[in-house]
Amino acid sequence: MVYSQELELRASRSQITSFFIDPIRFAGMFGHLLIVKIFDKEKNNYLTMGNLQNPENKFRVVYVLGDPDSRMTLLKGYMEGPIISLGGIEYKGNTDDNKLSWKIDIFILDSSKGISKVKIIGDYKQDYGVFDRIFSGGDFNLAEHLVKEHIIPFLSLYFKPSIEEGYSINEIINLKGNVDEILSKMRELINTVKYGGAIILGENLEIIMSITNGDISQVQINGSLSQAGDVMVSLLKAKGEIRLIAYEMGFEDIVLKNLKKKAEEIKWVYH
Repeated sequence: MVYSQELELRASRSQITSFFIDPIRFAGMFGHLLIVKIFDKEKNNYLTMGNLQNPENKFRVVYVLGDPDSRMTLLKGYMEGPIISLGGIEYKGNTDDNKLSWKIDIFILDSSKGISKVKIIGDYKQDYGVFDRIFSGGDFNLAEHLVKEHIIPFLSLYFKPSIEEGYSINEIINLKGNVDEILSKMRELINTVKYGGAIILGENLEIIMSITNGDISQVQINGSLSQAGDVMVSLLKAKGEIRLIAYEMGFEDIVLKNLKKKAEEIKWVYH
């Protein structure tokens, strides 16, 4: 039986590839097998992890089938993978008696701008006389179960967008002037912005600060954590023209992180 499903993930091609080439992680996501030994090419035998010298992607496993609330069946077998090709990544396995065999293929169909389209194909073969008793019905599709109930949910959770990605950063001020002009604009900014911050750039000066409800809540001056009062002192010591870029944001605890990113993007432009 074959089952396939596609989904989009907020991840690059390399991130997804790195995720799938870890067989231990794959086994955990698979959910119905335990790795007990790994093949060692040097010893030409399956060994426990502590005795490995030259491991290969072949594994001695125990398959765990059934429902933990009713009946469980344990079967000895093998798993192999990742098997990497130009087309994708494959894992496969079987029980010792070959009454169950399976494979999972992963294809990255497209990847651009941090978004990737991934196709997962599951395939398995079984001896219905044996596994009808385990799965309580001959119409159970193990391939669909593995892809739909294990792999897809795990991927969706693992590559779930972080909280920072749910909020935007909007530029509201971009001003170049002398110290008095910048200080005046700073007072206005602090009184009007609820959640936001500013980047101040000058000769030998880089200030990154977050603003919360009319107060300067976090400050970095030339890469070091500082106090709010140090902003005024540093500005009064500044020479020449100064650039102030201010932003409004949606969530206070991500302000400084995003501003640090913005500072790296723009400081060479305005210096």
